Amino acid sequence: MPVFLGISISILAGIVCLLITKQYIQYRRIKYIQKTIEDILNGRDSLSLFTNKNDALGELVFEINKLLSSYRVQKQNYEKEQNDKKRLLSNLSHDVRTPLVSVIGYIEAVIQNRIDESNKSDYIETAYHKALLLKEQINQLFELVQSDANEIELYHEKIDICEFLRQIMIDFLPKIENDQITFEADIPDHEIYILADKYCTTRIFQNLIRNTLIHGKSGNYLGIFVTKTNSDVFIDIIDKGMGIEKDHLPFVFDRLYKVDHARTRGGGLGLAISKELANKMNGNIEILRSIPGDTVFRVTFPTTK
Repeated sequence: MPVFLGISISILAGIVCLLITKQYIQYRRIKYIQKTIEDILNGRDSLSLFTNKNDALGELVFEINKLLSSYRVQKQNYEKEQNDKKRLLSNLSHDVRTPLVSVIGYIEAVIQNRIDESNKSDYIETAYHKALLLKEQINQLFELVQSDANEIELYHEKIDICEFLRQIMIDFLPKIENDQITFEADIPDHEIYILADKYCTTRIFQNLIRNTLIHGKSGNYLGIFVTKTNSDVFIDIIDKGMGIEKDHLPFVFDRLYKVDHARTRGGGLGLAISKELANKMNGNIEILRSIPGDTVFRVTFPTTK
C-alpha cells in the first residue's frame, strides 16, 4: 500500500505540475497577446500575433488577427479621409478666394471711378460671371458636405428624361452659340420615364455638360444622345476635344482629382458629386471612351413605366 500510495502521489504531483506549467504558458501567451495589442494601438501597426497548431489559444489569436487587420484598414481609410478633407479645404479656400478677390477688385474699380465710363459695363459683366463661378463652387461645397453627412434628401418622382434634357439644354444654348460650338442631339420625341430626384438629376447633367463645354472646348462640339433598352436608359454626352489620358481615366471621378490645370475650375468636385448623386438614385456615370476627338460620358438610369 505505501508503494502504491507513493506512486499515486507522484502521478498526482506530475499532473498538478503539468497543469500549472500549462496554465503558466497560457498566462504568458495571454500577456504576450495583451502587450502586442497595446503596441499596435500605440502605433506599431506592422505587428501581428503569432501562433502554431499546438497553441490552445490558436483560434482566439486567429480571430484577434482578423480584428487587427480590420482595424488597420479602418485606420488607413480614416487617415486618408482626413488628409483628403484637409486638401479639399485648402483647394477650396484658394478656389473661392480667387474669384472673390476678382469680384471685389472689379466692383471697387467701378465704384471708385478708376475706369472709363465706356468700360464700366465690361467690368460689371466680368464681376457678374466671376460671382456666378463663386456661387457654383459654394454650391458644390455644400453638396459635398451634405453627401458626406448623408443629409441629401431625395424625392423620387417620375421624370420624362427626354423632356428633362431638352429643358436643361435651354440654359446652355447661349454659351453654345457664343462659343460657336456645333451642337448635335438625338433625343426621342416619346417619353422615357425614370424615378429620380429632379434637383439632383439637374445637377448631374449641368455638371457633365459644363465639364464638356470647358474641357472639350477645343473640339467645338457637344453631342447628347439618348438610347433605351428594356430596363435602362443611356444618355451619352460627347465632345471632340483633346480627350483624357489613359492613366488618368480611373481617377476622373475621384474628389479633387485634376487631370490638367484647367480642372482647377470648380475645385475638381463636379464629376465626383455627379457620380455620387447618380449612385444614390440607382444610376451610374462612366466614361465609355476618351481619345483625342472622341470622349463619351455615359449616364445610366433604370427606366420605369
